[in-house]
Amino acid sequence: MKNALKISVKILLVLVLLPFVALLFFWTKNIYYIGGTDEANLQYLAHNKYNLGSDLAEAAPGNIAPFDSAFYTNQVFLLGENHGFADVQQIDKYMLLHLNKKVGLRYYVAEMDSIRANSLNTFLQKEAKDTLLLKQVVKDIKFRIPQQSSKELYEKWLAIYDYNKTLPDALKIAVLGIDKNFNDTSRAISRDSMMLVNFKQIIQKQGLEKEKFYGLFGYTHVLQSSFGERNIYPFAAKLKRSGLPLGNKVQSIVCLTLDSEMALPKNEQMPSPPDGKTSLVNADGPFTLVQGMEDLREVTSQHSISLFDLDNLNSPYKNSQKLAGIKVNLLGEDILPNNANQKTTSFFQHVILVRNSKALTSLD
Repeated sequence: MKNALKISVKILLVLVLLPFVALLFFWTKNIYYIGGTDEANLQYLAHNKYNLGSDLAEAAPGNIAPFDSAFYTNQVFLLGENHGFADVQQIDKYMLLHLNKKVGLRYYVAEMDSIRANSLNTFLQKEAKDTLLLKQVVKDIKFRIPQQSSKELYEKWLAIYDYNKTLPDALKIAVLGIDKNFNDTSRAISRDSMMLVNFKQIIQKQGLEKEKFYGLFGYTHVLQSSFGERNIYPFAAKLKRSGLPLGNKVQSIVCLTLDSEMALPKNEQMPSPPDGKTSLVNADGPFTLVQGMEDLREVTSQHSISLFDLDNLNSPYKNSQKLAGIKVNLLGEDILPNNANQKTTSFFQHVILVRNSKALTSLD
């Protein structure tokens, strides 16, 4: 009887301790991958940092230039994000308005199909705000990007409408939808390939070869090099290899988050929390990990939005892979360099670190 009791106690202890040991191993492995701080990185980041947070409230941000003069000579500016963080919508609006005012950029390249882009253009061109039309576009976004369909997305386009009304016709903003049709579930051609095909066709059909373009996309679409074990070429990498003259004039900026909440509404791909948001998908884990994040944490503060130029003189990111990809635990494939020759600035040239963002909220 005593032996049976001892065995039962041991089994119980194993069952209790096993999850704890597994969690400790998982946590330690994550910490090891992210790594600590690096003095050379810290010094470089401190001297190539711009506090973007104070600029986001401006109605038409253009007087102060957060980028160097070479940045503005490019033709395609791409902002990448992990969908679901509210502050990115403010950053997106800022970038569009800033580039419009600074260099006369007029074309917003959208991660949506031509149908929804045309609806947005109709909304922007109407004499009075057609809020029902805009709400329908925002609701339609659920078909492709469930997290993005939000109150913040709706409010962003209301603000862009107001700004657009202040502009002369030659500077008014228009939307170019280059994604696959939302109803197209075929895998005959990838979304990134279709984006390039659609973008090229729009440029050629409308004669926009000399224009400048800006757009917000999911993180992987703005990477300028192939990634992963399957050697995937995303939209920006395909654009650089396209033969288009503007393919050599692309700048990619990625948004990374710490201490933030992401919208994760109910979907078929992964389980969703009861309130539809989570703080477990920041760049420091536990489900997504970016090597070198402690350097960014060290040179920023809570409730800040900081822009870093990784491609400036003597940048250590031209010779390393720190920040260059995302290791994904449990939820999907890693988004990492696939060979040693790829450096961070081969993928993107700027990083925006967002701290303490709230999650996007449902429009309903």
